Amino acid sequence: MSSRPTYSCIRCAERKVKCDRQKPCSACVKYNVDCVFNPLRPRKEQRRVKNQILVDRLKHYEALLSEQGLDPTSLPHTPDPDPHFQPPTPSSVDLEPTRCINKTQVVHSQGRSKFVDNLWTRVVEEFQDPEDALEDTSDDSSDLEASDDDFGFVINSKPKSSTRSTHPPPERILDLWQIFIENVDPLTKIVHVPTLRPAMQKAASDIGAIPRGFEVLMFAIYGAAVMSLNDNDCKQRLGEPRKILLSRYISATKAALSRAKFMGTISLVVLQALIIHLLSVRDIYEPRAVWSLTGVAVRIAQSMGLDRDGKTLGLPPFEAEMRRRIWWLLKGHDFRTAELCGLAKFRDLDTGPESTKWPTNVNDDQLYPSMPSLPSESNALTDVVFVAMRHELSNFAAGRIARFRQQGKTSTEFNLRALGSTKSEIDEAFKQVEEVLETKYIRYCDPTNPLHLVTMVVARSAMNIVRFITHHPRQWASFEQTPLSERQWIWEISIKLLEQHDMMQSSPQLKQFAWHAAYYLPWHICIHVLDTLRANPLIPEAEKAWQAVRNTYGNNPNMISDTKKPINVAVGNLCLKAYGAREAALQDGNIRPPPTPEFISQLRQQREVAKAKRQARDAKSSQSGTPASDGQANARRMSPRPEAGDIYTDDTLETRPSTISDPPNYTQNGGAPESDPFWFLNGFEDSQVGDLNNVMDMDLDSILAQDHTVEGNSTQAFNWKQWDAWLADSNVMRPSASAQDL
Repeated sequence: MSSRPTYSCIRCAERKVKCDRQKPCSACVKYNVDCVFNPLRPRKEQRRVKNQILVDRLKHYEALLSEQGLDPTSLPHTPDPDPHFQPPTPSSVDLEPTRCINKTQVVHSQGRSKFVDNLWTRVVEEFQDPEDALEDTSDDSSDLEASDDDFGFVINSKPKSSTRSTHPPPERILDLWQIFIENVDPLTKIVHVPTLRPAMQKAASDIGAIPRGFEVLMFAIYGAAVMSLNDNDCKQRLGEPRKILLSRYISATKAALSRAKFMGTISLVVLQALIIHLLSVRDIYEPRAVWSLTGVAVRIAQSMGLDRDGKTLGLPPFEAEMRRRIWWLLKGHDFRTAELCGLAKFRDLDTGPESTKWPTNVNDDQLYPSMPSLPSESNALTDVVFVAMRHELSNFAAGRIARFRQQGKTSTEFNLRALGSTKSEIDEAFKQVEEVLETKYIRYCDPTNPLHLVTMVVARSAMNIVRFITHHPRQWASFEQTPLSERQWIWEISIKLLEQHDMMQSSPQLKQFAWHAAYYLPWHICIHVLDTLRANPLIPEAEKAWQAVRNTYGNNPNMISDTKKPINVAVGNLCLKAYGAREAALQDGNIRPPPTPEFISQLRQQREVAKAKRQARDAKSSQSGTPASDGQANARRMSPRPEAGDIYTDDTLETRPSTISDPPNYTQNGGAPESDPFWFLNGFEDSQVGDLNNVMDMDLDSILAQDHTVEGNSTQAFNWKQWDAWLADSNVMRPSASAQDL
């Protein structure tokens, strides 16, 4: 009888079904097809190879000794071991006082690493060669071999036997690589370009010999390069529309991740590819999906010890530095995705003595794999200036959180007002990081250099965001009790923030970095500006504010097209109210209104279409006697129109009763905190997701179809907690851009 094969037959592997591994197997017998097995690959003989290397070295040294007139056979032998000596048993080792079972260890070799702690450290010691603990067969199995642990379902990957045909031509590979270097690398620094460049060139010349782990990184780089371009640039530089290219390379990246068994990987290259993939899909997938997948990447990084500093673990300087860059880019992404899901942004920010240090501010060309030590941190601007600047902001947040924890509070309660008894104390604390940014980075930035310019804009925008949150309008007890100077100051900061965000998205000089800004749309600032314009249409600098709003809509067309997100619908309603108030105020002053902006016309037309659909649906329901659907009933009952607010009149800012109804309050029981947490923490926890069921069942067409005229007599005040709920609600709704196509 023939021996039972180790792998599935080719047909069962292609169909991704279980094979009983008989010759022939039952499935092939059932369908009356030939049952063919791939020949087994010979087992690796690494130990024999290593022994042969040692023998060759010994022969070489003996030859050198012979050349010097020395006979290797006449050299004194090593004394025999003591016959009474007994090697320690594993149990005796455990009892030795000098051995500590709590020590940690990172086993690493050739870009792979595994972090082991406590008992597992002792297990690793049982290997004759520690590198045996890193054996990874992901590159050795056949493309047709069925795999039970590729976890393709995690990233919605379709089964694919091979991704070779998905690679672009060699010259296109190098074009995509160059786009990645120009657009993505300066803002991420997740790969070391000088080291990776020759590997990319070699891979482009021989696609058939690319290892699986490196192939994942290549596809991720393709996808990120396309993501960083707009549609016109894709057509000009790559010859195809952006949507087609992005769909192709994101799908190929997911297939390659599955083939590389990314969920159990110990390869730093595969982890880099996964993080780059997250950057490519973060504007496509719903935020909760991105946050969950980011959590997978964090766990993979922790299993490789990236949450511990490489120097502490005894790793080479180059690898330790790259691990720092990868870890903090991943954590920064994790913080933002948590924020978009309505969760505390810095809930697990840890900068303790054993945690990973911040990356060193040095140029890429100062780093190389065999370097004996890291160079001293530069006081001048380097090619990691943008990354270093963002880490200064994170370091500031870490210091404030450390003080917050000393007060015995949890991270979900974190907000700036809790860190000081007065705003002046908070402002004083913030001046420290502001001074560091100005004296260490901004002062030396050259505005003609795109990387320096984006660093300046993002740094100043971040400082303005902290100023806005420190004096957030939600903290105003009433307009009468809020000094006019502070209200005017917040208004000016809000306009600056919208202009800075517009500059990042529309400036020709920053075109290569525009992809980064869309993920950081300042929703609270938009809401405050629109509500102010609605309340006081002729406020000073109203024209400047409307230009900023027009640019925001122009740079983010999904704010109009994506009506599956309640926040887009709500902000659109508020925008129409504000513009209607402006038109009425100009007519009252016998001033001819300017031509209606295109985005206002699009918003109005969108709601007219929705209103016509609702009227037709209601007429059909009344004729048939069928009650409205639950979703429509919920929409009408809840009246979700988040356009209300205490509003400003007079020469500057003053309050009068709002004429707009509020959205439903989903935060009455355990909702968002009274003060806005640091950097727009919505304070919306998973325990409240049950309250969102009604929101997710709402008929958004009915919301769109509501009347948006200026008339009304509601006296409800603006409720920021309700807007927080809408922001969180928007991120549990699936975006209109279908992620399934990607």
